Amino acid sequence: MPDDLAAWLAVLDRFERALDAADAEAGADVEPAFEPPPGPPPAELVERARAVLARQRLTIDALVVSRAATARELAALRRVPSAPADTPAYLDVEG
Repeated sequence: MPDDLAAWLAVLDRFERALDAADAEAGADVEPAFEPPPGPPPAELVERARAVLARQRLTIDALVVSRAATARELAALRRVPSAPADTPAYLDVEG
């Protein structure tokens, strides 16, 4: 197997594992910074690389939507006034 093919196979495997982990659980361990192999991917891996890129874009889009929803929820929570510590937490309707 040519060196560039092996290097690109390793890169695509790594990206796919990261995407699988992101699909399974958003808090997956962070991988080290990406350094691409030299040169373009071999022709036999171009279609797979495009599929991985498409999945990455979908994951990024989903994260952007999730982040925006979380930001809206946090903003709403920040608008809720806090009660003083001596304010009862329950109402006694029988006593």
